[in-house]
Amino acid sequence: MPDPVKVAPAADDEPLAPGGVLPLASPPEATGQPPDRMFERLLRRAPDALRLPTFRLYLAGLGPLSLGTWMQLVALGYLTLQVTGSVTAVGLVGAADGIPAVLLSLPAGAAADHFPRRRVLVVATSALGLTSLGLALAAGLGQASLPVLVGAAICFGAADAFNAPTRQALVADLVPREQLVGAATLTSSVGSAARIIGPAAGGLLLGTLGAASCFLAMAASAVPFLLVLSRGGWPSAMRPTTEFGAVHRMLEGLAWSRQDKAVRAVLLGSVTLGVFGIGYMPYLPVFAREQLHGGGQVLGIMYSVGGIGALLGGVTLSVVSRRLRRDRLLLGAAPLYGLSLFGLTRAPTLALAIPCLAGISLGFMAANTAMLTTLQTAAPTMMRARVLSLYSLAFTAGGPLGTLLYAALSHIVPLFTAIAAGAVVVGSVLLWSATRPALSALG
Repeated sequence: MPDPVKVAPAADDEPLAPGGVLPLASPPEATGQPPDRMFERLLRRAPDALRLPTFRLYLAGLGPLSLGTWMQLVALGYLTLQVTGSVTAVGLVGAADGIPAVLLSLPAGAAADHFPRRRVLVVATSALGLTSLGLALAAGLGQASLPVLVGAAICFGAADAFNAPTRQALVADLVPREQLVGAATLTSSVGSAARIIGPAAGGLLLGTLGAASCFLAMAASAVPFLLVLSRGGWPSAMRPTTEFGAVHRMLEGLAWSRQDKAVRAVLLGSVTLGVFGIGYMPYLPVFAREQLHGGGQVLGIMYSVGGIGALLGGVTLSVVSRRLRRDRLLLGAAPLYGLSLFGLTRAPTLALAIPCLAGISLGFMAANTAMLTTLQTAAPTMMRARVLSLYSLAFTAGGPLGTLLYAALSHIVPLFTAIAAGAVVVGSVLLWSATRPALSALG
């Protein structure tokens, strides 16, 4: 089916330009260097994407940045409550962080398709680091008032809006399409590990050195990623997508996404997952108190199980990524996620809730990997970030919308009954997306 708009041709089948994606590492015998047996054995078992030196560097820089982000997130809410003593103020700061991500997702995708993606990431990551440094100074000097915290949250949210689609598009530039599943699970595993370690490390710093130390750690964590981005071996600078302005480029991305059947099916699945499958998460404290009759310790276990499940799922998927088809991965993720979320709403004890939480994490990991890599593969190189910005928007806007929807439904039916119905919707729509012929054709 011909594209309804003129876009630059996909670069997936073109020869790699100098400075672009590095080829697979040569055998030690070819380089004349002594072999590192253990490293070679690990590489043979690991996803093929890890053989790309530039992708390994990317992961090495992403790890500290992800850790710092979680530490900053913990400290921001804590400091807001400490300064204001108001739960409403905590919600205000949280909204200030989320709103820019919703408003700027589409412009961020247009920018990442128009300017070199590495340059966009350098600017966005620098903004994150400098904002954290400024907030560390304000907290250390006792000047972290509510307006300062709201302003910092807005800056964090704006930088994150540019980071997400640009990083996802850059990974697809770095890695051949047949290795994208392994690359996506590896990046998700890094995020899952940070989700487990980051809050614990942030809590330790909060208890010993105060909130300013967490923000300072976040500022320092941006440095390794910036150093990685400053090295050579990245894809060549992109050509501008069009002579028209940003609004035209955003409309161009929307029109292309609407016309491509595989992309349309995936985006519908991602919106459904964002609204009905993510919107329940703020109600976990309610679930822990009212259904499991537990307190903060039970809630902490629930969050930890989610992070550990996501990490183990990511590692497992990365190991078997060579044999995975995206449509079949989504086909398996749909009932796993739907049934696990449904089971969680009916679990009367923590022992029954734990496997459901693990199933939710693994199902989300599989569904996210399948849908993300489908979009990375289906979209032409010069359209990729705009398509991925729609995917990011499905979660940044869909999650809060789902939370509000569940709150409204709770006045009609019990809250957990509403979430159980949402689980059925998520599983059904993801199954529908997985069985689309256009998605099956991509493999």
